[in-house]
Amino acid sequence: MCFADEDPATHHGHQMGSESQMSNIVLIGYRGCGKTSLGKKIAHKTWKDFIDTDERVRDRFDGATIAEIWETHGEPAFREAEAQVAREVMAESGAVIALGGGTLMHADARAAVEAADGAKKIFLHCRAAVLAERIAADPAGTNNRPGLTTDSGGAADPDEIAKVLEERDPVYREVADAVLDVTYLDLEGALSYIMRTYA
Repeated sequence: MCFADEDPATHHGHQMGSESQMSNIVLIGYRGCGKTSLGKKIAHKTWKDFIDTDERVRDRFDGATIAEIWETHGEPAFREAEAQVAREVMAESGAVIALGGGTLMHADARAAVEAADGAKKIFLHCRAAVLAERIAADPAGTNNRPGLTTDSGGAADPDEIAKVLEERDPVYREVADAVLDVTYLDLEGALSYIMRTYA
């Protein structure tokens, strides 16, 4: 596992001042990388609010699943709502924010995240094969989301995931302040590292 652009040795313990308490931690990454599970744990440990942008978007469509939103309203409507939510949550403070996997592919959403003052943006990197295993292990999540590509039909296929990651990975890395490889890192290990380094 490695963090970029940040030296863990420059951080000291878990004591949080007012600046740390009010700053946001933004988790970036592909579906299945652990943003929600990890984000909730970080929020609990740091007394911050947890925000899942996918859930905020769903609220705008009366709680419809993402797959239903795509089918009924189309992807452009979903992406526009996603960008609006990104702008709103980046203006909040004292939160752990799990960004939707495709959020940063919208120019307005990316700009809002990049401009977020004082936010710590962490990309949870995970290899395609492992992402596929995690997604396949969550059939409910798969059924509630659209296909990964036009060819995937919602299946958790490593080749399809790799195809999407080719486009998204460079964007994730450009926006993130740090990269944490969670391919073989369990939830507690990731939590421990982030708490030592950022919280």
